[in-house]
Amino acid sequence: MKEFLPRNAGHGGATPFFKAGFTLLELLSVMGIMSVVMCLTVPSIHGIKGAGNLTTSAGSISAILTHARNEAMLRNTYVYVGFYESDVARSDTLRPAPAGQGRLWVATAATKDGMQGYSTTDSTYWSTANLTPGGKLQYFEDIHLATNAPFYSFKATANTVSPVGDSSVTNTPFGWPLENSNSVTQFTRGVIQFTPQGTAMLPGSPTPPEYLQIALIPTHGNSVPTNSPNAAVIQIDAVTGTVRTFRP
Repeated sequence: MKEFLPRNAGHGGATPFFKAGFTLLELLSVMGIMSVVMCLTVPSIHGIKGAGNLTTSAGSISAILTHARNEAMLRNTYVYVGFYESDVARSDTLRPAPAGQGRLWVATAATKDGMQGYSTTDSTYWSTANLTPGGKLQYFEDIHLATNAPFYSFKATANTVSPVGDSSVTNTPFGWPLENSNSVTQFTRGVIQFTPQGTAMLPGSPTPPEYLQIALIPTHGNSVPTNSPNAAVIQIDAVTGTVRTFRP
């Protein structure tokens, strides 16, 4: 922006000159800073609503899993990623979130003391007081968490397991907020554990798998189509913790 003013105005002078204002680069810099500030002040629950974009949701969930692995190694502790699916036809403000299909909730939590925090023989050993949030609670709409997608077995091996519906979830029950499991939900759909070494497993599983894998299917509201070729598979290498996403 430039403003045209007379030089020495009021002193008899009439020679014009240009007074510089904000340049385009300066304006863009200010806008960038404002965007960062807005990101830092968003609520603790983030939702991708009505996305209808399987690729975006799969990419976001893959990023959550990768971040959880990195945090486990950085903090030298155990990090858990929990999944829960609720009815997308119901309001996302209902507490607890009503069970159903179409809205997938994902959250991470890390143990404070660096220990795994649970015992497969003593359920009282687990305490949510030993957990700290690993990020925001996020949800994805028009997405169903499954193991029966036609594309699911494309990259699977004989030693590929899924956290969906696995009984190991009972070893690490936590909700959101962590101190009140009934506030939003309790992650009963499945839990993935990352160790300080970056490996992945199901909590308390006696046999280490080769891969952990989940499938995402787009829904029409809370209706899940059958035999839909449109799916995304997220696969985690159990040894390295590396996350990959496959599409048909």
